[in-house]
Amino acid sequence: MVTNTSTQLSFLTGSGEFDKDALFEGLMNHVGLNGKYQSRFNYVFNLIFIIFLAMPYLNLVLAMTIPEHWCHVPGRNETNMTEDEWKRLTIPRVTNEVGKETYRKCQMYNISTPLDIKMFLQAVERNRTEQEIIGCQHGWDYDRTWYTRTVVTQEDWVCEKEMHVTNTFVFSRAGDVLGTFVFGQLGDVIGRRPVFFVTLFMLAVGRCLTVFTASIYPLFLTVTVLGSVSQSAAFQSPLVLGMEMSAADKRAHIAMLQCLGWTLGVCLMPMVAWATRDWVAFIIITSAPCAVFFLGYKWFPESARWLAAKGKAVQCAQELRHIARTNGTVLPDDTMLTLRKIAAKKERIYGLASLFSNWRLAKNTILVVYLWVVNSMTYYTLMLNVSNMEGNPFMNFFWQSLVELPGYVVGKYLSDRYGRRWTQAVLFLFLILAVIVVICVVGRPDLVWLTTSLVVFVKFCFTITFYVVHLVAMETYPTCVRQTGTSLGAVMGSSMGILGPYIVYLGNTYDVRYPYIVIGIVSATGMVASLLLPETLYQRLPETLADAHIFGREQKFWSLPKKPVTVNIEMTEVPLKS
Repeated sequence: MVTNTSTQLSFLTGSGEFDKDALFEGLMNHVGLNGKYQSRFNYVFNLIFIIFLAMPYLNLVLAMTIPEHWCHVPGRNETNMTEDEWKRLTIPRVTNEVGKETYRKCQMYNISTPLDIKMFLQAVERNRTEQEIIGCQHGWDYDRTWYTRTVVTQEDWVCEKEMHVTNTFVFSRAGDVLGTFVFGQLGDVIGRRPVFFVTLFMLAVGRCLTVFTASIYPLFLTVTVLGSVSQSAAFQSPLVLGMEMSAADKRAHIAMLQCLGWTLGVCLMPMVAWATRDWVAFIIITSAPCAVFFLGYKWFPESARWLAAKGKAVQCAQELRHIARTNGTVLPDDTMLTLRKIAAKKERIYGLASLFSNWRLAKNTILVVYLWVVNSMTYYTLMLNVSNMEGNPFMNFFWQSLVELPGYVVGKYLSDRYGRRWTQAVLFLFLILAVIVVICVVGRPDLVWLTTSLVVFVKFCFTITFYVVHLVAMETYPTCVRQTGTSLGAVMGSSMGILGPYIVYLGNTYDVRYPYIVIGIVSATGMVASLLLPETLYQRLPETLADAHIFGREQKFWSLPKKPVTVNIEMTEVPLKS
């Protein structure tokens, strides 16, 4: 067992000066970067936990579904008429934007039921075109083919109250943006562990409280925001921590675990909704299980890398000792001396402003954030375009989520084989070519199959680019502001994702090709942005702002990443510093 880390690391840096980054990397190599400790953490918190976390992240979308509805007109129980026959007599009809005749949702004929119901129906049938049309007087009836009860059907959030649904989603998105910004910075200030459990508590409690507050709309909005402020932050803490304690060649694997967990969760969620068909039971079943992960309090550590960056030598040594014990290794004798050397070089951090403390870091930050915006905006636009599909809403949601699985697997392979930069750029190019074809054929009835296939392919490509941009963000920012940087991208992506409905509106109102033209243009700019970023495959995670200031400086543009040469020093494999 190596007991003199300082000597070994001097050899790696090529000088007698201690390199802070290499010092800690040497310690992590001793305790193990790919052992039982890392495997247990990543499979529990970056896969299984994410399955449960994905459901409360999106369950309000299904819980607030607006089924087909029309005015309730009393009197049908006094006849032997079917519901559809009664609707034809009592509800006005209108031709929608696609030329299909439908019933009006918020209007009825101004009629009253006389004693002789048969004479009444005959009069209505004979003169219904002359009947006065008024608003609903007796509430609404709902199509309960797929849902027994949603928030909308329970509280009648339709017609005059239809903005309640839209406002709820707007408040939820605003809460997500605010929480991502606040908790992202807190993760770099107070640590990954406390932020994780605070956000977990807020998410589970906030979502469960919605079932008790729907009748009081302002209170419902309040608890919705409470459950939303912690959504993105709850994903970030385990992902950042998993990457900080694992080997460089495992980063793509860890990111893929989270993506797989997300997809499995959003595939399972509509099945739960289909089984319950009631929003109250659905919300409880998909939200409360997150609280079970409080039982894993001892299994969720603080980041040793973050502790070292903050100069907390004693706490860092304790975490390293725990990792070593689980992995069957031993800390070197001079661990505390090494950690104190690292602490002596502690940097002054200025939060979000630190991301722009140097031209190179500022450029990388802007590019990563822009790529996050491109992927978020286009992803939500595609999802909104699919949400108008007919048929079983649960299976539609399921299939649209399932298509992401092969994207993550292919994305991991390509990003580990050809690098993050070229994977993003080439996939952007492929989807641009597909979008060009879509623009040429969309709207042609004889080529619906081709349009559908190409749109699915475009979403497949965006699944890969979205996966890669998450990975690049984790690997580009230094440890001291890693969670702040990733939070900034998530905040800007969520904020710009609000443009998705407006882009879809352009296609519905003016020209069906407009959404795809927008997607093609922003994808072209995304391809350029991805090429200007440094390659992060096989690169050591930057620990300090100084590391980030020079990250990628010596990389050649026209090159593929190469795995660094390693040397074995006294049975310990250590990568040579490039």
